[in-house]
Amino acid sequence: MTLSLTVIVKNEEDVLARALSTAAVYADEIIIVDTGSTDKTTEVARRFTDKVYCFPWVDDFSAARNYAVSKSDCDYWMWLDADDIVSLENARKIARLKNSLDGKTDIIMLPYVLETDGGGKPIFSYYRERIIRKTPTLMWKGRVHEAVELKGAVVKKSAYILHAKPIGRMIGTRNLDIYKKMAADGEVFSPRDLYYYARELFYNGDFSAAAKNFRAFLDRPDGFKVNKVDACIMLSRCLLKLGDAELSKKALFESFVYGVPTGEACCEIGQRVLGEKDYSAAIYWFKCAYSVKPDRASGAFIDADCYGFLPFVWLTVCYDQLGDILNAYRYHLRAKKLRPDHPSVIANDKYFSGIFKK
Repeated sequence: MTLSLTVIVKNEEDVLARALSTAAVYADEIIIVDTGSTDKTTEVARRFTDKVYCFPWVDDFSAARNYAVSKSDCDYWMWLDADDIVSLENARKIARLKNSLDGKTDIIMLPYVLETDGGGKPIFSYYRERIIRKTPTLMWKGRVHEAVELKGAVVKKSAYILHAKPIGRMIGTRNLDIYKKMAADGEVFSPRDLYYYARELFYNGDFSAAAKNFRAFLDRPDGFKVNKVDACIMLSRCLLKLGDAELSKKALFESFVYGVPTGEACCEIGQRVLGEKDYSAAIYWFKCAYSVKPDRASGAFIDADCYGFLPFVWLTVCYDQLGDILNAYRYHLRAKKLRPDHPSVIANDKYFSGIFKK
């Protein structure tokens, strides 16, 4: 089986070569679709492929991505963003995946890593559809936060893609502007649209509107449960920003309606009750957080720190506040084992050194 790599770009001259540097290891062809660059993006692209196309931007990511897919001559296609990185190790894993395909698999899902610790270990990730069989029934949908509907034979594999947005690059409001235009035009939002619209509002600082839309998403009978759980957490953060600590805490407990409590939710509850100086209750919730196992196969956003490092740091604080220095130090050592170079660990090391000297 053969594999196309498809990438849509706009003004990506500073990162595109990085994204394509290992593509020859796994891709039989590389397809670049430019949506209006004014820099040297297309010149960089032509160093890797002669299949560089222009597509007028129409406020629709799916339209651009589907155009790229339409140019593919392979059995399967894979997508990247220009600021993604595929390490040589993962490129070789993808090559082995490609060589194992027999046309019966429709979609291969791979972890999408959004954050790593200081040593390069993934700590925040979720599964995305990444390698898709070329067929008219498997295409991109959604103008923003586009996705390919999961159907047919879907498998999960371990090779991962790192999303590595350059430090200092502005996120901009393009996604939010598209959603606002959709709303102004009276378009009916799917559950996914509503959920991601609320997230865009939150990350652009409109906490009141974000809370309203998270609530609207939660009140709908449809939508993925993992998104409902995250919506509860995001709604809680909105309400806290808006000064309603009590409703913020209740929103976190609402997440339990949709499944087993997650480390993310338990950590947030622990932080809320810690803020109330109820250290014993906070200890309970932080212990719950590190006792839970993350469900990586669910497709949810997984913050690995919420299942170990962060609970250990906060338990250090809680036990210290209760005067139980030995337990505080014990959890400090557990945090240090996971993230020895983290600023909180370094600060606590200095704090405990002072205590033990006395």
